[in-house]
Amino acid sequence: MKAFTLTLLRHGDIAARGRLIGRTELPLTRQGERQMTSSWQRIAAIPVQSIACSPKLRCRPFAVEQSLERGVPLKVDPRFAECDFGDWEGEPTDQLAAEHPDWYNEMVAGRLTPPGGESFAAFRARVLAGFADWIAESRGSHRVLVTHGGVISVLLADLLGTSFAVARLMTVQRGGFAQLSLLEGHPAYLVRLELPDA
Repeated sequence: MKAFTLTLLRHGDIAARGRLIGRTELPLTRQGERQMTSSWQRIAAIPVQSIACSPKLRCRPFAVEQSLERGVPLKVDPRFAECDFGDWEGEPTDQLAAEHPDWYNEMVAGRLTPPGGESFAAFRARVLAGFADWIAESRGSHRVLVTHGGVISVLLADLLGTSFAVARLMTVQRGGFAQLSLLEGHPAYLVRLELPDA
């Protein structure tokens, strides 16, 4: 496999400030659309040959539009959806923290699973399986994945050989992106971490 560039583009702003959003379907706000368009202009400075995305409304329509405009293959894969937070879905995060102190770290450590939701181990396993399949079947020197914050953190941790906690410190803001250089058999290199335009 030749070296290629991988861009992990996080969906833009959604009307969900302070709430836990995983499986919930929410469209991008106008600001979110502007963020994605602006980031794509920077991303596409390196011609894109392959796109994959989450099927969620905040990811898929933008990816479909870019795929059609450029004649680039698109894979829509449910394995790139955000974690399913079950009964916690839509909850204010400050309320969740009051009821379950350190809930996020407890979930990542495998000591807590959202009621009716997905364990972190299951979430991580499906994301990595989806990514491995897409990379094996896709072609080109620049591949773009349009997805969610949790998915990006899982992939950064795996590709950079670090812990999820460290990967989360490299937070990709909504509408921003991370870009890596990959070559099979070698460590991945993080070459760009970009904020969205306001």
